[in-house]
Amino acid sequence: MLWILISIAVIAASYLLLIRPHKYWIKKGVPQSKPFLIFGDNWGPVLRKQSQAEMVQMMYNVSNTRYCGVYQFYLPTLILRDPDLIKQITVKDFDHFVDHRSFVPEDSDPLFAKNLFSLTGQKWRDMRSTLSPTFTSSKMKFMFSLISQNGEQFVKHFLKQNQDIITVEMKDTFTRFTNDVIANTAFGVE
Repeated sequence: MLWILISIAVIAASYLLLIRPHKYWIKKGVPQSKPFLIFGDNWGPVLRKQSQAEMVQMMYNVSNTRYCGVYQFYLPTLILRDPDLIKQITVKDFDHFVDHRSFVPEDSDPLFAKNLFSLTGQKWRDMRSTLSPTFTSSKMKFMFSLISQNGEQFVKHFLKQNQDIITVEMKDTFTRFTNDVIANTAFGVE
């Protein structure tokens, strides 16, 4: 009799710990994938059956609805597919969606943790209010023309080489291009 009680307790605990957390989106009426036990939808990269990019594409293609639910291990994650819904959330209702999960913990990468995409709460609001005047639509149009000029100069530099195959150090080349773009757009220096 004791073995039956222990078996029932183990089955109930297994359900509560392994399966029930993956019912979150079903309870909310959101279409979801079929998560795999503790891995959720991350089973492919964890088991080395697919790349991270393939996993993200698989998650995105879960359903043909405006949004769908997936699981990163036990963490329920909502994937938005409809451009109008994305615009609604990121532009009109952004005050309600300021906090999100950080990509990297602040103690392991303090520089990236100060990135606008990693900030949350009041730090995010302060940084957004600092950056918003810089990226108005008129300033973005002006910056686009400057960046386009830098891109044309970049291409012309390599066309002057007049060789079929050119060997370049990519990091150095694109660091120089990035510095040129920043100097031109931020400081007006050519």
